Amino acid sequence: MSPLRIIIIVILCYIAYRLIFVGRKSSVAARKMGRTQTSDIPLSDTLEEDPVCKKLVPSRQAVQFAWGGKKLYFCSQECC
Repeated sequence: MSPLRIIIIVILCYIAYRLIFVGRKSSVAARKMGRTQTSDIPLSDTLEEDPVCKKLVPSRQAVQFAWGGKKLYFCSQECC
């Protein structure tokens, strides 16, 4: 076996080690510190469709208008 092949094999083993074991250590440390993954975070805002221009607007940022017992969400005051 040539020295170049041995160096390439050693480098590949080191990269595999870093990917497998160091990634696992950081995820375990994150769990111990109480961090959650994005899939565990509940949704706090929904997208609503503007009935005039059909844009999707976050409900917290939308201009809200109650009409006929129904809440309508608008992207701007002009659409409202």
